[in-house]
Amino acid sequence: MTKPAQNLPPAEFAKRVKRLAACQSRHALDAVFVMTDVNRYYFTGLDASNGVLLLTSSPAFYTDFRYLIMARKGIPFMPVKRIWQSADEQDSLAAMGKAWRRVGYEGTVTAKRFETLRKALPHVEWVDVSAAIHEMRSVKSLAEQRAVRNAVRANGLAFASVREQLRDGMREWDVRNLIRREMDALGQGEAFDTIVCAGKNSAECHHHPDATVIRKNRPVLIDMGVKLDHYCSDMTRSFCMGSPAPFYCEIYRIVEEASRSAINAIRPGRVCADIDAIARKPIEKAGYGDYFGHSLGHALGLEVHETPSFSSTCKTVLKPGMILTVEPGIYLPGRFGIRIEDVILVTPGGCEVLTARAVTPMA
Repeated sequence: MTKPAQNLPPAEFAKRVKRLAACQSRHALDAVFVMTDVNRYYFTGLDASNGVLLLTSSPAFYTDFRYLIMARKGIPFMPVKRIWQSADEQDSLAAMGKAWRRVGYEGTVTAKRFETLRKALPHVEWVDVSAAIHEMRSVKSLAEQRAVRNAVRANGLAFASVREQLRDGMREWDVRNLIRREMDALGQGEAFDTIVCAGKNSAECHHHPDATVIRKNRPVLIDMGVKLDHYCSDMTRSFCMGSPAPFYCEIYRIVEEASRSAINAIRPGRVCADIDAIARKPIEKAGYGDYFGHSLGHALGLEVHETPSFSSTCKTVLKPGMILTVEPGIYLPGRFGIRIEDVILVTPGGCEVLTARAVTPMA
């Protein structure tokens, strides 16, 4: 039976706020606004549709009547105050920020929201702190690592259960519904829309499940991720129900070699773009470089797609505690596609594969 999502201990969120305050000091900011849903949760542990974390000389959290009791129970490490009325927002912020000169904000807030801030405080220099927050979130604490491990483990259990239940003649949509039921039983649902591909549909990287029927000895690709206690997992497995054709096995081995090469190269100090390039070499050598058209992988945590990424343009240097996917693929239009996706944790000496590795293309 599924359980409600559990938060990490309040001390975990308090540490994050202290790190943000240190960032505020380094950048000589008089105040910092955190307003977006995911970052608001990251710093407070409050899962709500309304609220502003405001750092000045000391942090405080503002929210409306609906969340005051919840916030005061869940955020014991800072004052929780009732937020200003929408109609009074500009006047309230203007009064609070008379002495502010440099203020941090998230560049991902809506243009309308930022315009409200700018009008209320026209004398302020606005500094986008998104990159600093993303950098903080990119290195997972031990508590976060445990949370992602648990989500990945649940995802693996869900996949193993579904794979045992697969039968010739099932529709992609049937399998997608089966996966969702397993995810609800083991976590709190999907981290993203589940992808189920039968036959030539597997050549579509992000195919939407439809009424296509799964047949024996034909390719199947499943990309799925359980969300558990607010943290995401992500895994893709490619296989055949029965005996795969020799050509399918040949392509599978190439993708598997690309995955293995990348994982063996991951360690602190390496640049993300270099890992992407390493994975491409076996695929390009085999003549399928044009059929691997997406980046090698992405970070994950509270969101299924976070930064950094294993892409040709990402110059981030890997650090212990980063969690990313490694997902090379080859997609042959009209025939089939193969993707193998695992989740890795960067460790002081290299990396650890958190997913149960795929060992065979056969079901």
